[in-house]
Amino acid sequence: MKNNTLILFIPYFLILVSCGLKENEKQYKNVELEVTGNLKRIPVDQRTPNVSTGLVSFENLLFNLNWSYNQIQIYDLDKDELIKSLDFEIEGDQGVGNIFGFHVHNLDSIFLFGQMEPRIYLTDTSGLILNRINYNIPDGYSSAFVHPTYFYSPPSIQSGEMIVKTHFFGNYRDVTNDELKNKHMVYSIDLESGNTTLLSHTYPEDYLSLGLKHFEPSIAVGKEKIVYSLFGDHRVFYADSFNESLDSKEAKSSYLDNTLKLFPVDGGRFENQYYMNAYSRYDNLVYDKYRNVFYRFAYPTLDLEDENAVVRLRNAPGPFAILVLNESLDVIGETLFEEGIFLPSNFFVSEEGLYLSINHPDNPENKEEFLSFQQLKLKEL
Repeated sequence: MKNNTLILFIPYFLILVSCGLKENEKQYKNVELEVTGNLKRIPVDQRTPNVSTGLVSFENLLFNLNWSYNQIQIYDLDKDELIKSLDFEIEGDQGVGNIFGFHVHNLDSIFLFGQMEPRIYLTDTSGLILNRINYNIPDGYSSAFVHPTYFYSPPSIQSGEMIVKTHFFGNYRDVTNDELKNKHMVYSIDLESGNTTLLSHTYPEDYLSLGLKHFEPSIAVGKEKIVYSLFGDHRVFYADSFNESLDSKEAKSSYLDNTLKLFPVDGGRFENQYYMNAYSRYDNLVYDKYRNVFYRFAYPTLDLEDENAVVRLRNAPGPFAILVLNESLDVIGETLFEEGIFLPSNFFVSEEGLYLSINHPDNPENKEEFLSFQQLKLKEL
């Protein structure tokens, strides 16, 4: 049997022209995400789980990371078929270690990342390693954190530099607001020299002012803004460039509690699991280049007493909502999805719309031999 391990991911895009107007130039005002009924099923082989450990769409292609085999598969979205598998060695001249995440800048520049080492591998659709980029990790911070499913924050490449998400070192439970507000969320890597520079974007001034909260960000780079969504805050934080300080804007889900819970510092395993999986919280922030909007994933509070039911939410999530934010970061719509149908951690954006996996463990339409996605489109109200 395949190991259907849960994850999250994100996409890339082109320009859609409709009635002579580019869709990413439309000014959406009041929308919902409509389930179209158009189902995309992509066959997978016996070695590939039908829950992905990393999805990236680029033009008409879908890249799928198979952690177990250190492999990236390339699927044709027009034909719904596998066209190539890139198998990477762990050691040797072509070795890359264990792939933790990847980024498709274009078909000639695909970047591979490990979990710990300060090294980036450059490849293309040939699967050959074209370059190894060693870089200097800033003191007190982690290597580039490019995770395919956890608060997805794809790198951004600008003027020969790659901007990546990072974590700072320290005891999570002991972090104070005064400490957090001075910690950086991103740094840049010079792709020629390997030199790094901590950038201006630090955690919000008051994020921990009431007490400890999970402070993981999801980062999306839009057409005009860099935007941050954090686990425990109704606001989003943004700037026009990585060299400017962050401003904030309210972007609250109507399905979440008005006051978001604090981390149970003195709690046990059950309380910690409940906080992470069953209380109101925000998760991925995704930019849709085709429509010039952002999707913010939100999870309402659940009333559960059984610890096993709470732990199960990691692989079988409950209901969730997706907020739609326009380029000004106004909330222009929100759609709630019932539990047991969609797997919100597996999604991608294409020219046709937002695609959500239907391979939730409780969905009777979940077929082990397919990556299956439902198409959603913005519907103006």
